[in-house]
Amino acid sequence: MAFKVAVVFFSRRGRLAVLANVIAAGARQVPGAEVRVYRVKDPVRGDDPQYFEDGVLDAEPITEQAILEADAIIAGAPGRQGGMCGEMRLFLDTWAKHQTEQKVGFGALKGKVGSAFTSVGGNGRGFGGHEAILQSFHATFLQHGMVVVGNPPSSIMDDTMMASPFGVVMAGKEDTTNQPTLSAPEVKLAYSMGGWTAQISRMLHDADMDKRETNMSFAASSPIAIDRSGRSNIDATSLAASCPQ
Repeated sequence: MAFKVAVVFFSRRGRLAVLANVIAAGARQVPGAEVRVYRVKDPVRGDDPQYFEDGVLDAEPITEQAILEADAIIAGAPGRQGGMCGEMRLFLDTWAKHQTEQKVGFGALKGKVGSAFTSVGGNGRGFGGHEAILQSFHATFLQHGMVVVGNPPSSIMDDTMMASPFGVVMAGKEDTTNQPTLSAPEVKLAYSMGGWTAQISRMLHDADMDKRETNMSFAASSPIAIDRSGRSNIDATSLAASCPQ
């Protein structure tokens, strides 16, 4: 069954664009995966090409509709002084309405798969902080009830600089240039994480579709039915009264 994977990045110098496309290539190896690479539009500079390396603007800008349609969202942003870049943080903050029960779209991200990648080091950007950045993505995913996926243990991690179970990291180079190059182990790990994220998404998507096709609702298989909004059909007062004191 077809499912959608959105790989979303912010980058000016092209480092994350390269990494995003390697991750997307790994995801495309999973049968049924429809993978597209998007960029977060710079809220200040827009699409002015003088601020971006060649190839960065080739990716189409991410839209709310693309996020809502995706079964998996793999998001990446460069680190700046040990934290996520402001452009990506601003984009993620636009998801807040999906946490507000009174607004249309509440719970729309619940059940989607979320995965993350970043780059650290280089001129003017500071060093380290990669796992804090990846966990910051995870925190946002979890706030929306998404399923977080990272890197499972593998021999590839032994040879990859800054390898982490939290996601993929593109390390700064010793010459401190920002050329969009990846080491061979970084390529392998990025490809692997793209494939692993897509596999998890496929399993969840297919299980959900099978349940719909057989008309088997969650309520039929569990005494507590929870809909996408997060509400349940259980009487909390009755449950509390039945619990041992």
